[in-house]
Amino acid sequence: MENLILFLGTGGDSIVVGKQIRASGGMVLELEGNQFLLDPGPGCLARAKQAGISIRNTIAVLVSHAHTNHSNDLNCVLEAMSVSGLDRIGVLVANKKVINGDEKELPVLRNRNRGFVEKILELGAGAKIGINNINIRTTKTKHFDSEGIGFIFETPRYSIGYTSDTEFTEEIADQYKRCGMLILNCKHPKGIREPGHLNTEDAVLFLKKAKPKLAVINHFGIKMIEANPLYEAREIQKESGVEVIAAKDGLLINPVSFSSRMRQISLEPFSE
Repeated sequence: MENLILFLGTGGDSIVVGKQIRASGGMVLELEGNQFLLDPGPGCLARAKQAGISIRNTIAVLVSHAHTNHSNDLNCVLEAMSVSGLDRIGVLVANKKVINGDEKELPVLRNRNRGFVEKILELGAGAKIGINNINIRTTKTKHFDSEGIGFIFETPRYSIGYTSDTEFTEEIADQYKRCGMLILNCKHPKGIREPGHLNTEDAVLFLKKAKPKLAVINHFGIKMIEANPLYEAREIQKESGVEVIAAKDGLLINPVSFSSRMRQISLEPFSE
């Protein structure tokens, strides 16, 4: 099976996602013959269908935190994977609030769907697990969901980091120093700041610290869309010295050879 990362959606705020200016389905990672689904936001199943992805082939679903853009389709994905529990399969990896909620919020994971997977792993930052031949490390974030986590996927040939939603700190960026490829959730362009998120100036600082071979900015708010993520990516690359691309819905990247194997598939926005 081909190694690939497929962006089912790159929307990152309520305006972009609500109007589906950019899709919001999360990401599919095909790594050394293993299909992972990461942060299944609104429309994940529909976008996967458009992309020709079979959710039934997924061996693990990973959810970084409990916000709608990252977890909305979790339960319907588990239904699709298992045919409503007829074929109990796979692993769910998520943070505490997704699985068990807290004193303010109910869990995202419905009780009915807990038995649809073989194993549920509730993880905080700093954990390490193995799924088949892939090692996965969880990373610290600084976000409104205080239990939020990022992920690093490690194979014998390459490593991929995903920051999820977070602010920049040197400690957080330092976690990704061994990643050849780093996916940054960069919500805002230069000059716009919001607690719990990165803007392009933060992305520059992040990449100067982490120093991946390739960075992909993702998860765009409306101001980033208006500024044009392509232009922002060019500025980040110029300032950081790291090759940077701006994700689009349907972007495919081969993590073995990076930019030499990028291509696009059609994921046209649905009509409003």
